[in-house]
Formats: sequence, structure tokens, C-alpha cells
Amino acid sequence: MVSLFARTRTILARLGLPAAIFLGGVLASAYLYVATVQHSQEEQLADLQERARNYEALLRHRLGQYMDASRSMGAFFSASGRVDPEEFEKYMAASRLFERLEGSSSFGYLPRVEASQLQRFESETAQTFAGFRVSSPRYGADAFYPLLYGQHATDAHRADRLRGFDFSSVPDRWQAMREADMRDAPVASSRHSALQHAGRAQVVMLFTPVRGARAGTSAKPGADLRGFVFSSMYVDRLFQGFDHGRLAQLFDLEVFEDRVAESTVLFDADQVPHVLQPESAHVLAHRVELQFANRNWLIFFYAKKAVLDPKATQAGAQMFAIGLLLSLVASYVAAAWPRYLVRKRARRDFSERFAGFFEGHPFAVYALDSERRIIHANQQLARELGVNREALVGASVDGFIVDESRAVAARRFEEVLAGNAVAYTSRVVAPDGRSSDMSIVLIPMSAGGTLTHVLGFAENITERKQAELALHESRQMLRHIIDNIPQSVFWKDLDSVFLGGNRSLLEDAGLDNVDELVGKTDADLRWKDQAEHFRQVDLDVMRSGLPRLKMQASDHRRDGTPCWIETSKIPLKDEQGKVVGVLAVTEDITARKYMEQELFRRANYDVLTGLPNRGFFDSHLSEAVKRAQRQPGLALMYFDIDRFKHINDNYGHDAGDEVIRTFASRTRAVLRESDFIARLGGDEFVLVIEGLAEREDAAVIAEKLVLAMVPPFLLPGAQLQVSTSIGLAYYEAGMTADTLVKAADQAMYEAKRAGRNCFRQAEGQRA
Repeated sequence: MVSLFARTRTILARLGLPAAIFLGGVLASAYLYVATVQHSQEEQLADLQERARNYEALLRHRLGQYMDASRSMGAFFSASGRVDPEEFEKYMAASRLFERLEGSSSFGYLPRVEASQLQRFESETAQTFAGFRVSSPRYGADAFYPLLYGQHATDAHRADRLRGFDFSSVPDRWQAMREADMRDAPVASSRHSALQHAGRAQVVMLFTPVRGARAGTSAKPGADLRGFVFSSMYVDRLFQGFDHGRLAQLFDLEVFEDRVAESTVLFDADQVPHVLQPESAHVLAHRVELQFANRNWLIFFYAKKAVLDPKATQAGAQMFAIGLLLSLVASYVAAAWPRYLVRKRARRDFSERFAGFFEGHPFAVYALDSERRIIHANQQLARELGVNREALVGASVDGFIVDESRAVAARRFEEVLAGNAVAYTSRVVAPDGRSSDMSIVLIPMSAGGTLTHVLGFAENITERKQAELALHESRQMLRHIIDNIPQSVFWKDLDSVFLGGNRSLLEDAGLDNVDELVGKTDADLRWKDQAEHFRQVDLDVMRSGLPRLKMQASDHRRDGTPCWIETSKIPLKDEQGKVVGVLAVTEDITARKYMEQELFRRANYDVLTGLPNRGFFDSHLSEAVKRAQRQPGLALMYFDIDRFKHINDNYGHDAGDEVIRTFASRTRAVLRESDFIARLGGDEFVLVIEGLAEREDAAVIAEKLVLAMVPPFLLPGAQLQVSTSIGLAYYEAGMTADTLVKAADQAMYEAKRAGRNCFRQAEGQRA
């Protein structure tokens, strides 16, 4: 018994140093495991934050497209006096809205129908849509907003089933419609259930007011409101669907409206609001406050544990395994140090136990002699190289290294022979031609101060290298895209010093490359006269942390030609959410401005005379009647060209057109600048006179119009005597625009019966 105890104490004494080294190695490996897991999670979180920011930019762009599409459709309905179903179908087909705006579910038009005109509207609309009726009208409303035209992305008959449904009867929609009317801009609704959807899918709707197109009209609530255009977006597809589900694999997305509360949840991917759980173990990768159509959305990106934990644990386990292996090797060397025979035995033991230690290791593990020949190799190395393990023993590693990597591998091996552990990457090739990228760690193994062999660990990092290359290529592609878009893109620091810009900006600034831009301010560039204004806008964006979008201003191009520029600026933030600069996009919108002006002109003015048309006149007279209710002095003249059909029949339509143009010119010459004259069509004209001090003043103007036609009308090859018959009506309390027009029209026929070439006042009205 005593002898056994003595032998045990002797063995423990001999193993004291190796045991201490091994224990220290295990502790160091455990620390390395924890540090590696933490570092891996930090790297993954940084990558997730970048992906979240990319998604944020994509979402902002997509929402901007929704706004532009809504404005365009609103402009289409505003510029068109009356749209029939075929025109609406053609517009939807040409704009390709469902194709361009993946995630949108429907688009449509809701006309404003006065309660007093409901029966007439239903009767007229039923001629186009058989059996049309306004359903579910809002109780006690003075006007309704039934669905007239609409298309659904996936259900071709949804609009037919809902046609006539009063959208204002849905409180969430009516609230958004009123805000849109008040702001005269697109407004998004709160989240609510879609109509006629079996699954009660949640939607957000965007409403844009459609007003009567008239120059100078103030956009007060209800003013010239003809209705609304709307677009509907499924909430789940709005936030996760349009990127084909890639975001859902990485994040649990939570979206709140205005503030964080259970009652304000707009979207929650897993139906568990982690932001409301103070002790939640979920990691917040990114947070953003996003403004969209008068709605403030708070978006939280929570990294999924299934994304963070496995990779971090794997990386930590790999480092722990390496540390443990190194500890074993170091302990082994320490145990073999005292005596040469022990060293010999240790080397022999290494050969015998190599397979036991490293056979199941996930890395390729091998041992080299000083000539770089393979002494031992595990099965993983044989699989990586595609060679039988027995054939590897005695082979030089140079035979498996590609030509361009051999010199680096040789230098690193020299460092190992000098007693240093090294790590590097190399590309190896198998006999079948298959190549792989390997991360290699070489450790010198010594006994008695003499290097006995080199222990190598090789990890296949081909997929990682390919991922890094793909990331680099994607960044290069992004730069290529930015450089080839027509908009100018640039970014600045807190002092408004340029940090970069795309090719379009460089061309506009007259610079050859981005190096000439970096470090400059607006005061150093050709638009230096506006530098102070640009600086103030930058400061507003950076101080508030909120974007300034679609700012429009007139400007001049490099060649001096005038233009219109639209600019959007957003704050740049670091990983902690601190503002570090500003990103801006500018676009030349001159063509769009001219198109808007041309659309307004075509919608409101007569082509032949340049006078306002019937639509413009109707809206102007309605407003004039409202003003006359507060301030009397309104008169209306309805007049035409006497015997105009005779002129057309005998001299031709070209001569008739010339007579109409001359007639309009002479009429304008008689009138005051404040008087409003319009051509209703053919040879019919109307004149609106406001602010009359005495009724006799209107009669004086009518007499002047009759006398203005006395001089002959000179036409090519003809001289005509042209006259006019004028009906004059004064606004009296209780009259509407329609009754005033009818009174003037009737008075004009009285002038006809009186022999033409004169004016008559409406029956019962005195001058």
C-alpha cells in the first residue's frame, strides 16, 4: 500500500509541469472561446446592421415610388375633365403599377358625390355600369366617395364587387381622406382590414386628393375637390414581401405608428413585440424613424437568434478546439522535455496517437518534417486533396499548392523553422484539378530544444472567400449603378464638406474625378452663390435628424440654360444612431415641370382662341357665386356670333375659325384685366364680371362688345360684317351657378328675337 502511494506521488511530480501547462491551456482556450463568440456576434451584428440600413433605403425608395404613383394618378384624373373606363384601363396598362410596385394590392378612383346629386349620379353611372348604386353611404354626410374605377393585383373581380361602396364609411379611411384634403397631399391611413378579403388581411391605404385644375386656386379643404385616388398595400408584403423574404430570414421586424405601444403596432413578424419587453433577450440591430405620407413609423430590426448564435458558437468551438489541441501539444512537449529518451518516446507516441487526437477533427490536420514532407495526415486532409491518405505520407506539400502561392508558403515555413507559429491563406489544387482556398496555421513542435516536426491545421474557406468576393462585387455594382443614374448623388460630413459623389454630380460641377470633389464645400464649386442656403438646409437635416424630401427650386445648368431642380436630403447616422453627415440626391425635373404646365393648359384652355374652356369656366363661376354671396356685384353675359352657321357654310371652316379668333381678340380688347371670358365651344362665349358698383356698368360693357364688332372682319379674299347677340344676367340672392347661366342664356335668345346685334337683360332684372 505504501509502495503504491509512493509510485503515484512520483508520477504526479513528473507530470506537474505538463498538467499545469494543460490546465493553463484549457483556461486560455475557454477564455478564447468566450472572446471569439463575442467577437463573432459583434461582426455578425455589424453585418446585420448594414443589411438593415440597406433595407431601410430600399423601403424609403419603394414608399417614394408609391407616393409618385399616387401623385401621377391624381394628376391624370385632375387633368382629365371626365375619364371613362377604357381610358382608366389604358392608364393602368401603360403605367404598369402592379409590375413596378410589388406589394401594392389595388388602385382606384373615388369621385366626390354631393348628397343632393346622389340620385342623378347613380342614374348617369348606371348607363356605364349596369345596376350601379352607392352602397353603405356614410350616415348624415353631405357628400359620398363611392368606388368608381379600380383594379386589384390578384383578384380581377374585386373592384366589380366593391364598385359603389362608399369608402368614407370606413372610419380609418375617412380620417386619412380628410387629412389628405386638408394637406392637399397624399396621406396614408392607419392599419385596418381589407374589404372583401377572406383572410381579413391588414392593409395601409394611400389617398391623394383630385382637384379641379385651375390656376391660382387655393388648396383649402374641400376647394375644387373632385374626389380621391387611392392605392392599397398589404402590410405584410409592404414590409417583408417585396424582397422575396430575405429580410424575414434575418430579422424579426416590428413597426409602430407614432409611438411604441401595444395599441400602435402596425406590423410584427412574430406577433411578439420585443420592444415592449424590458428583459427581452433579442438583440436590436437597427432602429429607424420613417416619415411616409403624414404618418410616422418607428421600425425596429431584431436579429434572430438562429442567425447570430450558431455561427458564433461554431467559431468559438473551433478556437477552443485549436487551443485545446495546442494545450495538448504543449503538455506533451513539456512531458518529453527532461530526457532524450522521453523525447524519442514522445515522438513515437505522437506517431501512434496522431490518428486518435486528430482523426475526428473538422479541420485538415497534418505534420511536416523540416523538408516540408508530410509525416502524418488525418482523413479530412485526404478528403480535401482528393488523395488516398497512404499516398500522402512522404509527399511534398508543394505538389498541392498552386504556382502563385508557393513562394508565400515557402517563406511562411521558414518562419516556422525559426520557431514562430504562423497563419496565412493559400490556394491548393487536387490532382483532379479542383482548387480550394485554405486558411492554414503552422505550429513548430520541438523536443529538447530541437524542432521535431511542424503541426499544421488547414480550414477550407472557399465559400467564405466567395462570399467576400460577392460582397466586393455587389459594392462595385452599387457604385456602377450610382455612377450611371441620371440623378446627382453626394454625401457630406457635419461641416458640409464633400466626402463623395457620383459621376452625374462631377459632370454638373465641371470636375474630372471624385478626388477633385472630396474636401471641398459648396462655396468652392460653381454654385457658390447658393452655398449659404445649401449649408442651412444641411444644418436643418442634421440637427433635426429628419429628411427634407423633394425640395424644388429654379436653377441654371452649366451652359446657362434655366432648369428646375428637385433635391432630397437625409441625415447620415453611425451605428449608434448619431448624425455624422448628410446624403443628398438631386434631379433635373425641367421636363416634368413643362409637362405639368402643358397638361394644365390643355385641360383648361381652348386651343383655337387661347381662352379658358368650359371646364375652367364652370369652376370659376362656382367660386364667383360664392364670393357674390358675401359681396354683391356679379354679372354674367352669354353671347355668340350671329348667323355663324351661314359663315361656315359659305366661306368654309377655315374662315369660320378665323372669324372666331378675331371675335375673341376684339372681345378681350374691350374688357378689363379682371374680367373672365371663356369659349364654351363653337361660337358660344361667356363673360363673368365681378365687383360691379352699379348694374348699369355691365350694360355699358355689353354695349361696347356690340360696337366692337361693327368694323368689318377682313379675311383672305373676303370682307364680312359680323355681329353678336348678348344675354345679360345679374346675380341675385338664392341663385346658383346653373340658374345664373340659364338666365343669361334665355336673355341671349331674347336678343336674337329682337333682331340680333344687341343685348338683352334677363327677364325681371332691371339695370
